[in-house]
Amino acid sequence: MKTGISIGTVLFVAAVLIGIVQLWFMPWSRDIFLKLELTVGAAFLIDVAICFVIREFDAERANRGGGRLD
Repeated sequence: MKTGISIGTVLFVAAVLIGIVQLWFMPWSRDIFLKLELTVGAAFLIDVAICFVIREFDAERANRGGGRLD
């Protein structure tokens, strides 16, 4: 889970940095910039979905195995 959070944070920061670099220096055309941002955004959403599935799977396993602490 910590790995997924780290990856998500890195992807978010990368998207922000790409946006700031594009705003100030315009190294990419509009089409390439849009493709970069959409790719980073899609990778971020995939990371969030995988983290959610893993968390739910672990919670379900803990509930079934009696490992839940109430």
